[in-house]
Amino acid sequence: MDALVAVKNDIIGSNKEKMLILQSGLVTRLLNWIEDDSISYDLKTEAIIVLGSLGKGNSEMIRILIQEKTVPILLKSLTNFNLRYTEAILRCLRSIFLVNTESLLYIYEENQFGRTYIPHLLGLLKYSVTCQECIAIIFEKCCKTTQHQLELLDSHTVDLFAPLLLSDFYKVQMPTLRCFASMCFKNPTVCSAVVSVPNLVQVFVELMGRNKPSEMQLAAAKILTYLHRGGALEASDPVISRKTLGTLVRMCKKDRPLEENVKGAETLAYLIEVDPDLQMIASITDHLISTLSNYLHYKDVKKVSTDKKEVDWGSEMRRAAFLAFAALSANDEEIRDKVIQREGLVDQIMTCMLSPNQAEVAASLRCLQSLTRSVHQIRTVLHDNAVWKPLLGMLQSTNHEIMVLAMTCLCNLVLEFSPSKESLLQGAAVDLLAEYCQNSDNTVRLNAIWAIMSLTYCSSESLRMRIIETMRTDCLIQRIEDPVMIIRQKALAVVRNLLTSANEGDERDISPLSRIRSERRNGDKTIIDRMVKALGSEVIDAVFRIVRDQNSPVYVLEQALCALSNMADGPSCKAHIIGKTEDIQCIIKYLDTENYSELSLQLPVIQFITNLIESSEDESACFPNAGAYQRMLVLKTIGVQRILEDLRDKPDASLLYQNITNALKHFH
Repeated sequence: MDALVAVKNDIIGSNKEKMLILQSGLVTRLLNWIEDDSISYDLKTEAIIVLGSLGKGNSEMIRILIQEKTVPILLKSLTNFNLRYTEAILRCLRSIFLVNTESLLYIYEENQFGRTYIPHLLGLLKYSVTCQECIAIIFEKCCKTTQHQLELLDSHTVDLFAPLLLSDFYKVQMPTLRCFASMCFKNPTVCSAVVSVPNLVQVFVELMGRNKPSEMQLAAAKILTYLHRGGALEASDPVISRKTLGTLVRMCKKDRPLEENVKGAETLAYLIEVDPDLQMIASITDHLISTLSNYLHYKDVKKVSTDKKEVDWGSEMRRAAFLAFAALSANDEEIRDKVIQREGLVDQIMTCMLSPNQAEVAASLRCLQSLTRSVHQIRTVLHDNAVWKPLLGMLQSTNHEIMVLAMTCLCNLVLEFSPSKESLLQGAAVDLLAEYCQNSDNTVRLNAIWAIMSLTYCSSESLRMRIIETMRTDCLIQRIEDPVMIIRQKALAVVRNLLTSANEGDERDISPLSRIRSERRNGDKTIIDRMVKALGSEVIDAVFRIVRDQNSPVYVLEQALCALSNMADGPSCKAHIIGKTEDIQCIIKYLDTENYSELSLQLPVIQFITNLIESSEDESACFPNAGAYQRMLVLKTIGVQRILEDLRDKPDASLLYQNITNALKHFH
């Protein structure tokens, strides 16, 4: 005992002495004593205190303790309710998990106490403030996955931790708040359980009050943010739209520490990311845009953070500002204008895109992604600054997140109204995007095919041919039949864009009905025949397979039907299609309102009929309508006229009336 006390006194505050003890092999002996039932609990307690002191050393010392299986041995030793002994174990575990969570799975493994150690640890909360503090910290650090969150929920952690928020001890309240945040993050099930506890949300609101320490306000605001994003609290709830949002904006002010500025902006970005109303409220709250602009002017500010790590706060402030700007300008054009008008913003984005800090690069790209949703900004500021240049290089980044974000920005910059489109086409954009269409990662494939869809919209014939040749039909077929449905949709949209005579327009600003009509402008419709020939019969067959598959989602079927409707507008394609009555019938079936009531499916089918019947440029000059008449007879024979008339007479067909009438006039 005296020797242990001497060791304990020697190593206090001395990492050198601690390392000597670790290298001497004493840890193994101490752990053997802890496992030995014949050793007194007083001696075991002193041994654990020594281990706890070693656990307060550097990360290398913690790694050695973990290698010696300290965590599972201590967990198995929680069998005696001697308070000093129990607290010593919990303090040691706390010290280890604060630095290294490699051993967290031991918390969730089956053991002598039951399914996991969680219920047993929760049972220790009642014994002392130290137990409460240590267990809250342990749970917070060990809650890393959805399964961990659900394990804690199933063990009634929410109910047992709720009273700790009212503790008189700050050191208990803070880790409890952080644990609630870890449990609620992106987990609707836990969020629902939290808001169902009576008065618990109100407790979070009270802890967010201005009379509380700012660290506590921020932690409570983070939980309420996660509850909103988890679907448990509505954006319109004053708790979110006024109190939580207002608190986070306050955390961004200059009078707060830099660490709180960063965390406040990050959390605010997450809160408003998907809700336009919250974005609008935030944009006019307490000069937020101006406050965030000041973040961009911090240079080389390096200080130690609360977890004792040296941080480049200049970089962190820029990263946080860009995340907040990205969320603010995600939807509203007026907010985008306010953001981009901040002096030097685009220059800062361009500079940060080249930063060695990958997190800062990603944040700047997220901000750029939101700004590229603006037609005006694409045509002016973003083009003037040639933002496309660094994006091309980032398409080849080894960082997955950066590569995907660069691709999403390019999806907007290659739209037909973008002056940057030609510059991108002169580079390697098409080749890189075609290559990424075959990537094994779903997100990469989706963004690549999305960018190609943007490229093909109202594109020139030469560009269409270049895309077909570069992408190759076998790759296009693979994407049409991709297991990810939204990728199928975008691939079919590529085919749809290729098979149109339209050469101008803005897809995003017109209705689906106007889009269908716009694709039939009086252009050179023989381009459709040439595109069908370039694509080949295998691609067209793949589109028909989608139409025949009645289990396909509506948004996928819509694009397939629109592609075939466009194809039916090609002069040579008309004669080819009319000879395949089975294929026509598989399209016409979507007018059956008893089985298919979606307007988005009926519109392209009606247009398909109209396109198929109408006269084409290649028909005989002596008998200009002969081909159209023959096609009408074929359609009439298979019952198309009757189906249209039945559809016209239905009370819910008012939106289709004009289209049906236009189609029926060809049958008279």
